[in-house]
Amino acid sequence: MNEQQSESERRRVSGRRREDAALDQATFAEAFVALTDGIVLTDSEGHVASANPAAFGVLGEDALIGQIFEELLLVSGATKTQDTEGHLVRRAWFPREDRMGVLEIVTTPLPGGRALHTVRDVTAQAELLRLKEEFLMEVAHELRTPIAALIASLDLVVEDALTMPRQELSVLAGTLRRSGLRLEHLVENLMDAGSIEAGTFQVRAMPASLRHSLSEALAFVHPMLESKGQELANEMAPDADRVLADERRTTQVFANLISNASKYAPEGTKVTVRAVTAGGFVRITIADEGPGIPLDEQKRLFERFFRSRTVREQAGGLGLGLSICRAIVHAQGGDIVIESTPGRGTSVHFTLPKARHLAEEAQDS
Repeated sequence: MNEQQSESERRRVSGRRREDAALDQATFAEAFVALTDGIVLTDSEGHVASANPAAFGVLGEDALIGQIFEELLLVSGATKTQDTEGHLVRRAWFPREDRMGVLEIVTTPLPGGRALHTVRDVTAQAELLRLKEEFLMEVAHELRTPIAALIASLDLVVEDALTMPRQELSVLAGTLRRSGLRLEHLVENLMDAGSIEAGTFQVRAMPASLRHSLSEALAFVHPMLESKGQELANEMAPDADRVLADERRTTQVFANLISNASKYAPEGTKVTVRAVTAGGFVRITIADEGPGIPLDEQKRLFERFFRSRTVREQAGGLGLGLSICRAIVHAQGGDIVIESTPGRGTSVHFTLPKARHLAEEAQDS
């Protein structure tokens, strides 16, 4: 009986194996064709015996079968980055529209001298790594300036505070405060960027004063304007003060946008702040007289870490300000757009819901 059961089980298993083998072969063939990574199989002499459709596109070749894999243009110029556990990893660089592209080629030996090559376009990952490294360098650079000012001012306090004239001590205290504000602004932007990415960013909207937010922001940006001899023109309409917004966050928007305008505009120019009512919203504009932004870059301005190439060398920054401003404005029910013409300056427009006046609220209560 046991022998009969054993034979029957073997038959059923054998039957399933034949069916599974056919199914596995069909599934493998479909996956081989559908993979977005290039897959190339070479014979014992290094000739391409098989390749999936993605391999042609990734390698930029019209014909692969029969060619010697190692003599393909991108493969022959690849640089070895790793050779462990039977896997050879190489990278090849190739020109793209606006930057260099990167291919990663992983070669795995197979029995009989054959080899399996996986070819992947890792340009996006390489660009992300480059941006992270550049970001860390920029953070270090941005921190160094206010920290150096703090240390220098504190050294003077330690040495001469008791004998220093009151006027000089007041100037020194102002320098310390500005350095502290700059550090606070930088750290706040960094923390906000992290919370936006994590999906935990929040605002608390309530009736607030635009003028008060602007006044608070000027405490931070005034030294920047003063150092470049720039004028701030306040053109806020009398009926455009009350908004429904998070006052601290709105101060942050003003600080980011005005500091950007000051940073990228020439010395002796004017930065204008306007505010007008538009339906149920207040429309605020920050306009500068800077060099403007190239048209091909304008669609990327709200991306994290992005900075225009026309000003990247002449002005610092982390490329976080605009993305944070957009998150704040959108979270408060408004919108933000940029208008810029090369050679004719840049204007940033954002809207916030208009709040009712206190008199109106009192009448309804």
